[in-house]
Amino acid sequence: MSDDKLERERKLKDLLVRLTDSPFYKRKLADYNLMNIGLKQISTLPITVKGELRKAGALDHLAVDRKEAVHYCESFGTSGEPASAWFTKEDLETGIRQIKGCGVRFDKEDIVLLRFPHGLTATAFLMQQTCLQVGATIIPEYSTVTPYPKVLDLMNRLNVTIIAGSPREIELLAETARLLGLNSSEHFSSLRAIIVTGEVVGKRRKEHLKQKWGVPIIDIYGTAETANIAAMCEHGMMHVLEQDVVVEALKEDGSGLVKPGERGLAAITTLSHQASPLLRYLNEDVISVEQGLCACGQTESKLVHYGRLKDRIRFGEIVLDDKDIQDAIYSLAPVPDAWKAMQQENGFHMILDSERYADWSLEGIQVQLSEMLKVTVTAEIGFGTLLNRDELARNVASKRQVYICKRDNEDPDISSFILLRDLLRRGYNEFMSCKYEKAQQLFEEAVALSPHSAEAHAWLAAVYGRKIDAAWSLTEKIELFSMLENEITTALEIDPTLPLARRMNGSKLLNTPDMLGGDPAVAINEFRYCIDQGMNDVEIWVSLAECYMKTDDPVKAIEALKAALALEPMHERAAQLLQQAKKRKHL
Repeated sequence: MSDDKLERERKLKDLLVRLTDSPFYKRKLADYNLMNIGLKQISTLPITVKGELRKAGALDHLAVDRKEAVHYCESFGTSGEPASAWFTKEDLETGIRQIKGCGVRFDKEDIVLLRFPHGLTATAFLMQQTCLQVGATIIPEYSTVTPYPKVLDLMNRLNVTIIAGSPREIELLAETARLLGLNSSEHFSSLRAIIVTGEVVGKRRKEHLKQKWGVPIIDIYGTAETANIAAMCEHGMMHVLEQDVVVEALKEDGSGLVKPGERGLAAITTLSHQASPLLRYLNEDVISVEQGLCACGQTESKLVHYGRLKDRIRFGEIVLDDKDIQDAIYSLAPVPDAWKAMQQENGFHMILDSERYADWSLEGIQVQLSEMLKVTVTAEIGFGTLLNRDELARNVASKRQVYICKRDNEDPDISSFILLRDLLRRGYNEFMSCKYEKAQQLFEEAVALSPHSAEAHAWLAAVYGRKIDAAWSLTEKIELFSMLENEITTALEIDPTLPLARRMNGSKLLNTPDMLGGDPAVAINEFRYCIDQGMNDVEIWVSLAECYMKTDDPVKAIEALKAALALEPMHERAAQLLQQAKKRKHL
């Protein structure tokens, strides 16, 4: 047995002892004999799932005295307890060592601009500590309110050599450079490498980024709970950090490993982590792992990250992960500046945004994407449909990009889908009975169960709208309005075609003062869209009429109110507005 394998066996033994210092794992492993477990027997031990960690809470997972933990982070979650991770000083040193070993090879001559949000993940902190340790200069530009032109100015004036950020941030920086008349691959002559993490970066996307900037793109793969799992070498191969983690690619039913190179669910065992170690942690990612020779000389396994299991889409026997869709999109010429793929019954509808959209052939794009994805693809192309380029030059906080919109009924867990529909049905009944507290509880459960359900977010927004009407204090109204706005934004990002989300957006635009972003003229378009999609209740016609009254069009207001009264002849509000509209018409 090689020295490396002996060292990994030793670390596993140490880990199994250390796990019993965690209250969570002490209970979980109580019935297991850990004495004779080695790397070959690790598959006999239980899998850890995210739900268990969330239920256990932050402190129950801790395997060292709390005073030994010097850094804390947690995964992003929409509700409930997040999955937590603690770091000792030794854990931080491990993370720094891993980053130093990636293909960038930091040195003291580097000037590194960090474009990661400095939130509850370890990425920005570890990157900063790595720079400090090697003596590199740090520009800790992780504020989301710093405009992109300022970032580019910093890069130019300070001769930045390395940028570290999410792939989307790097793309937006390149687009901003173009808007300013700069060629990002030529203007920043000191730049020598870009580090990306946080999203799937397939081969074609990496090639696109490299072409945009003219420097190598180095990807680091990890999660908040596990920290770093794999890092890319200078030859573009993602290597598992086998000195510190064991990575298994499991079958979807958990019955065993997939064959080398096949896609499976990632199960991560953190050999080196001291504070909050993990055993066979199913992080809900789809990966493949296989041995392969690499020109860099490393012998560690090659890893490919395909995306999140919850984002996987199935059309019969065809299974598509985030990377598959991304590879197809980034094969287009030109590559879109922004894109969204919306799942349809038998394929996708793609929205593609590019300043060079005139170079595309719509028919050609649809054929190319359909052939690559093996499903029917329709598309719409244009400029400014998804990306507001004016915002790139303003202090607009960046948001996590939603690229792929799944149909709610395509959730791979059919039991979860059934539960979601039941929660929405029950919530709707409570909402229609004016029991808004109970309706809110049910819709919040629906959002927690299925964060990518636009319908759940839209109904939660509807509840907040009714509670705003009933609130007495200005403070409560302001707080509820912020929550309503967030749910509407989320619903529209997930599915901009959902009539309920468009209706809630119309109501917000109608009822918000102009100085705070209200716009009755735009609200008209939202309500008309909903009516065209089949909504035909009295309230939507009344809302449309109110928009016409606010935009000084009493004739159209009268038409809308007549439609409302045809549905409900005794509707008091519609009758009052009709009299007002008629008077205004004759003024």
